[in-house]
Amino acid sequence: MNKNLQHDFKSGQIPFCQICNSKNLFDFLDLGYQPLANTFISKKNQKNNPVTLYPIKVVRCRNCGLVQLDHIVNQSEVYHDEYPYIPSITGVVNDEQLEFAKTCFEKLKLKKNDLVVDIGSNDGNLLRHFKNLGCRVVGIEPTDTYKLANKNKIKTYKSFFDKKVSNFIKKKHGKAKLITATNVFAHMSSLGSVMSGINNLLDKESFFVFENHYLGNVLENLQYDTFYHEHLRTYSAKPLKFLFDSYKLNFFDAYKVSRYGGSLRCFVSNFNLQTSKSLKKIYQNENKLFANDEVYNNFSKKIYKVSNNLQEIIHKINNKKQSIVGKACPARAVVLLSYNNINYNKIPYIAEQKTSLKLNLTIPYLNIPIKNSKVFLEDKPDYILLLAWHLKNPIIKKWRDLGLKSKFIVPLPSVEIL
Repeated sequence: MNKNLQHDFKSGQIPFCQICNSKNLFDFLDLGYQPLANTFISKKNQKNNPVTLYPIKVVRCRNCGLVQLDHIVNQSEVYHDEYPYIPSITGVVNDEQLEFAKTCFEKLKLKKNDLVVDIGSNDGNLLRHFKNLGCRVVGIEPTDTYKLANKNKIKTYKSFFDKKVSNFIKKKHGKAKLITATNVFAHMSSLGSVMSGINNLLDKESFFVFENHYLGNVLENLQYDTFYHEHLRTYSAKPLKFLFDSYKLNFFDAYKVSRYGGSLRCFVSNFNLQTSKSLKKIYQNENKLFANDEVYNNFSKKIYKVSNNLQEIIHKINNKKQSIVGKACPARAVVLLSYNNINYNKIPYIAEQKTSLKLNLTIPYLNIPIKNSKVFLEDKPDYILLLAWHLKNPIIKKWRDLGLKSKFIVPLPSVEIL
C-alpha cells in the first residue's frame, strides 16, 4: 500500500479526493441540504424527532477522475440499527443476485466449500445463492438486518468490515477465495481499512468482485438521485485502477450491468491476470466521453431543466385538484423528492410493497407517509409518481395487469407520462 495516501475519513467536509488525495476538485452539482435517505420515523415519534439535514454537494477530481461527495456523515448515523433496506423482497434484485453468484462461480472457477465473504451482506440473500452452489459463506453487516440472515442460516456477523474483522473471520473460517460487495463499495468512509481487510483475508490466487453505480450511466440518464449521503463515491474505471494499484491488487476485468439503472461489475485479483478487452474498452470510452469539466456542467444544466419540468407538471396537477401519489421509496426517492421540494402537501403518500420495512413510517422533513400499495386499488389516483423509475417496466405492467388505470409519471431521464 502507498502509505502516503489517506483513505479513511472522519465525518465532515473533505477538501481533497477520496482516492488520489488531490485538492484539484471541480464542484459541479449542489443538491442542497437533505435528510438521510434510509432514516424514517414513526408517526407517533414524528414531533419528538428533530430532523438533521446534511449537504449533498458533488465534485470531480481533475487528477484521477473520481466523482464524489465533499461531505461525509458519521457512518453509524447512516447505517443505524433500523436501516430498512432488504434486497430479497424485490424480485428483480433477487434475480440479479442469483445471476451474480452463478457468474462468479463459473467465471472464477470456484469449487465446493470455497469460502465466500460478502461485505455489507444485508439479509444474506446474495450469500444464499452462493451457499446453494456449494460454497461456505460468511456475511458482514453493520445493521440489524444481520438477524434476518442468521435466521435463514446464513452465518452473519454484525460489524463494519476492516482488518480486525478480517482477522476474526480468518481465524474462525479460514481465508476467502472470493470477497464480494454489491452496491456498498462506494459507501464506506473507512475505505483504507476495508482495503487492508480485503488484502488480509484473501487466500492465494483469490478475488474481490463488486458492483456499484457507474458514472457513465449516471451521466447518460441524469441520475442525480443516486447522489445521496451513502454514496460517497460514484465510480468510473480510471480512479478504481489507481485505488487497486495503491494496494497492489490487480483490476483485470469490468463490464456494465443493468442493476440500479446501470452499474459496473468489477473483478479484482491478488495475482497477475491480463487486463480484459472489455476493461480496456471502458478506459478508452471514459477518456473520450467524460474527461472534461464541460461534460459535468452540461449534466447539471440538464438536471435543472428536467427538475423544472417535473415541478411544473406536479404543480398543474395540484392546481387542477387531481390526485397524485408516489410509488416505491428506494433511497434515491428521498433525493428526488427533496431536491424538487415535493412534500406531503404535494404528494399525500408513497405506496410500497407489503413486505417493505418502510411501511407505516414517514420520510423526515418531507413528512410523506409510506402506505401499503394495495391502497391504489381503493384510491385509484389520477397520477402516480414512479420513484423507482429504473424499474418502470415491471412496476407499470404489474399494476396495469391488476386493472389500475392511473397515469404514471416517470421522472428520469426525461419526464414521461405513461
